[in-house]
Amino acid sequence: MQYLAIGSSVLAAFAVYWSLGISSSSKLTRRLSPREEVTERIAVKRKFNHLAALMEIPDFASILWFAVSAGESLDVSLRIAVSRSRGYVSSEFERVIRNVEHGALLQIELSNLAVESKSEPVRELATKLAVALTNGSALSDLMSDFVQSTTASLRTELLAKAGKNETKMMIPMVFVILPVTVMFALYPSLALIQGSFL
Repeated sequence: MQYLAIGSSVLAAFAVYWSLGISSSSKLTRRLSPREEVTERIAVKRKFNHLAALMEIPDFASILWFAVSAGESLDVSLRIAVSRSRGYVSSEFERVIRNVEHGALLQIELSNLAVESKSEPVRELATKLAVALTNGSALSDLMSDFVQSTTASLRTELLAKAGKNETKMMIPMVFVILPVTVMFALYPSLALIQGSFL
């Protein structure tokens, strides 16, 4: 009888401890779950998209071209373009401006960007700006040619993507809708032929 009372008290103590552990772990899980979602969103936001960067570069280059044509220096023109645009391209050149503010040379930072960037148009723009700074070339003509070339590249890329999507859209048409239409067209004729032989 005494052993039964001790066993039941131990069992009750274990049940209370277990329930407290579950409630505290569930509270901890509820507390940590928003942070996991935020981490997930940040990871998705930082993912590089080639087509999105290609769509941003003509607008960014146009703003830069207008600022340079208005007589601004390259440093000031980059600041204007970064302040009036958002996205991957703007963030890349914003990093360049931040490093220049901390004492780095603009030409060296543009050369580094031309090597490190994931986007080919960004690398091309950074290379052209760095070479123009070195040689003292006219930035206005360079930016005009670059805007035209990137716009043509974007048009070609969008046409190629549209062609692929159109081909994908033809698959349900050929393999689903067309056979059903043919079946509906042939069924009355086949039923009539079968009835005439009976």
